[in-house]
Amino acid sequence: MHSSSISLNYQVDDITNRYLDNFPVLCFFRDGIIGQHKIHAHRGYEFYYCLEGEGKLLVADRMYALVPGTLAIINPYVLHLPSVIGTKPLHRVILSLDERYMQAFNNSPGMDLCMRRLLSEPQPFWRLSTETMAIIRNLLQRLVRVMTDKPVYYEASMHHLLAELFVTLAREPFDPMESDNQVNETSHLAERIMRYLTAHYADTIEVSRLHERFNVSRSHMYDHFKQATGHSLNRYLTIYRINQAKRLLIDTPLSVTEIASAVGYGDLSHFFHTFKSETGITPNVFRKQTGN
Repeated sequence: MHSSSISLNYQVDDITNRYLDNFPVLCFFRDGIIGQHKIHAHRGYEFYYCLEGEGKLLVADRMYALVPGTLAIINPYVLHLPSVIGTKPLHRVILSLDERYMQAFNNSPGMDLCMRRLLSEPQPFWRLSTETMAIIRNLLQRLVRVMTDKPVYYEASMHHLLAELFVTLAREPFDPMESDNQVNETSHLAERIMRYLTAHYADTIEVSRLHERFNVSRSHMYDHFKQATGHSLNRYLTIYRINQAKRLLIDTPLSVTEIASAVGYGDLSHFFHTFKSETGITPNVFRKQTGN
């Protein structure tokens, strides 16, 4: 994607996109403030690994507790937003990998099964043991060092370290999201609403009546959703629909009219207006800019 920012509350992470256009791997450690304050998306797979501190990670329609040893894989172009809980800094590692580079691992003996395991869940998420945490951290530190120093055959070394990372993770059992007691009631309600919205975004949704489905008051629903996600219900639904439209414009030959209908806009002019309001360009221009 080549658009810079999407409206006031949704960004395309062009820093990651531009980097992955030039090199298939981006890895860095962070212990300062979170630079992304808006729900965002980018190309490539993102491995989000929490080392210290506490936070939460919104990924599409799921809310995850970030505590030391948790690691999530975020799929390409999926909306996500990390945030900090409390005053302690969140120490984390962000590893981004180009889609084609990830797919290339399938050609190595035995790695096809490993990669299938890693990406078999709609949202892979781990809570690693202390021993595995140490292994993963060491692999990532070595990866950053190799990418920084660029010794002879560094790309082969980088590939080897990533393969070892993938195998280590594939051997670990996924953490069952539903058993996570660290995500509070607010997040659970918001997650239930997000699951409904992402399952039915192609349908006509009366947001003002959703509280009846979830057996809560309208004000309670609005307040809890905004508190958990940083967005109003209508805003989140618009963001999700336009993001899905962009993915269809990039990945399919569907006409703009078909895409409008597929993402819940029965009125084509309304879709055009909303898309341009969100991105600054029309769907047709967006498709041309992204090479389709």
